[in-house]
Amino acid sequence: METEIERSFDPSESFLPHSASEILASDLLTCHGIESDVLTFIAENVHDTSRTLETGAGCSTLVFALRGCEHMAVTPSQSEISLITRYAVRNEICLGKVRFVPESSEKYLPRCEMDGLDLVLLDGKHAFPWPMLDWFYTADKLRKGGLMVIDDVQLRSVAILTEFMSVDPGWRLVENFSGKTHVFEKVRDSVHDVAWHMQPYNRAEATPPVAPIKKATLLRRLMGKVGR
Repeated sequence: METEIERSFDPSESFLPHSASEILASDLLTCHGIESDVLTFIAENVHDTSRTLETGAGCSTLVFALRGCEHMAVTPSQSEISLITRYAVRNEICLGKVRFVPESSEKYLPRCEMDGLDLVLLDGKHAFPWPMLDWFYTADKLRKGGLMVIDDVQLRSVAILTEFMSVDPGWRLVENFSGKTHVFEKVRDSVHDVAWHMQPYNRAEATPPVAPIKKATLLRRLMGKVGR
C-alpha cells in the first residue's frame, strides 16, 4: 500500500501509469523492499554492538534484528510495523533490540537523541524534500567512518542528495548497487560545520565571480529600497 501519506488518494493524482497508481491506491499489499545484495551488504557491515537507524521499515528491519543491532526504525506506517512484527514472531526473529518510532521522520528526527550511529539507512518518504530532511537530521548522528545507505537514488528527489554527497569532502562513495542504492562513508566528524562556499556542489564554473559589495554601499541600497 502507499505508506508515504496517511490519506487515501485518487489514481489521477499520480504520474505513474494508471495500472500502477491503482495498485498503490488500493488495499493490496506490495513489497518495495531493497535489493537482496544491499541487504547482504548491511548484514556484513553490522553486528550485535552496532547502533543503527533507518527511515522507513521492511526487510531491512528484519536484517538489523537478525544481526542483533541496537536499531531504530522511524516510520509513520502502523501497517508496516504490524506486518514486520507478525513476520518476526512467526519466524522466531527477536525484535528485543529494535525500537519502532510510529511518527513521520520530519517530526521525530529533530528531537531524536540516538547518536554515535554506525549505519543509517535512508529509505523513508521519497517525496521532495524528505530525503534531504532525513539526511540533515541523521548525518551528524553518524560517527566518522560510519555508513550512510541511500535507497532509490534513481528518483530525482533522492538523486539530488547523492549528487551533492558524491562531490562533498565529508563523504566517500564506497558502493553503488545497480544505480539504485548508494553507500557513502562519512569521513569527517561533522558535515554540518561548513559554509556554502566550502561545498563543491555550489561551485558554478561558468558563473563569473561577483565583486564584493562594501557594507556601507549595501546598506544604502537597502535603505533606498525601503524608502520607495
